[in-house]
Amino acid sequence: MKSILTGAVAASALLCTSVAFAAPLKLTPATKSPKSGGLSVKYAWAGDPPARIQSLNEAKQMLGGAKAGPPLRGLDYADTNKGDPVMTHEQHYNVAADIRGYIKFDAPGIYELETWSNDGIEARIGGQVVGKQPTRSGGCDPNQRVEVEVPKAGWYPLQIQYFQKYGTSCLMMKWGKKGEKLKWVPNNAFGR
Repeated sequence: MKSILTGAVAASALLCTSVAFAAPLKLTPATKSPKSGGLSVKYAWAGDPPARIQSLNEAKQMLGGAKAGPPLRGLDYADTNKGDPVMTHEQHYNVAADIRGYIKFDAPGIYELETWSNDGIEARIGGQVVGKQPTRSGGCDPNQRVEVEVPKAGWYPLQIQYFQKYGTSCLMMKWGKKGEKLKWVPNNAFGR
């Protein structure tokens, strides 16, 4: 009987430990509100092939000399055809982007977020990393799904570093309340 109880206690402790690791990331609300829709973006270009951005770290180094580009409408840049421009940049390869703005949650609660990219991305919302792909990807695929805790309705700061090496490009995001089907985040949820 004692060994069964010890096993049950160990199993219970293990369950509690795994639940603790799965706790939602608590987001910090923005201290100010956006003045217009869309997202601000700065771009850096590595040059024509054979120049190539190999990783998110390389892209971040390039962004020190980035220049402002036309604003993004949101995060609905579906997979392009090979040779199409990357988002609002005129080039189609070797592009790094620093994207900043806000995302609005209409209600508090636990949400699931899923970033999609081709190639690398590091996405932060409300001070938490919600998507990361440090190297090239094979296509427009989901990076990861995370749970976040939104303490109150309103605007949350958003920052994304992104790069597109070669081939096609995409940058998108899905969201939904925990337990609901995820949907693409609409453009009107973003501000700058």
